[in-house]
Amino acid sequence: TLSGMLLGFTEEQVKAKEQEIIDFAEIGEFIDMPVRTYSSGMKARLGFAINVSIKPEILIVDEALSVGDSEFKKKCLEKINQIVGEKDVTFLFVTHSTGVAKSFCKRGMVMRQGKLLFDSSIDEAIDFYQKTLEEDESKKKKGKGIFEQ
Repeated sequence: TLSGMLLGFTEEQVKAKEQEIIDFAEIGEFIDMPVRTYSSGMKARLGFAINVSIKPEILIVDEALSVGDSEFKKKCLEKINQIVGEKDVTFLFVTHSTGVAKSFCKRGMVMRQGKLLFDSSIDEAIDFYQKTLEEDESKKKKGKGIFEQ
């Protein structure tokens, strides 16, 4: 309830969404336990469920799909596609999974250590990212550190 109220919802609005969030997160039997006792996967599920249930104007997903089983990941991707398909929603997806990014992103940015290296179409960004990984691997084999130029 507190999380929803911090996001600007009334207690009634939070209560109306509560079951939807519990059902999406698939943590029903654990919902009355303190969140501090949840595994990292349970926390990620709950956080994702809360954030997609509020019809956000901006949705930022940072490797959230790295936890959970394949069915939960599929459900999350479907929900993301639904949200991204709505007008006036900005979606920022942070991932190393180029296949997932390509499935619903139009634009891609490659960053390293907080610095923007490349910004273009998703296909060009994936090509750049993969080329960078190959170059890093080559440097690593030659005895240089992965981030050394």
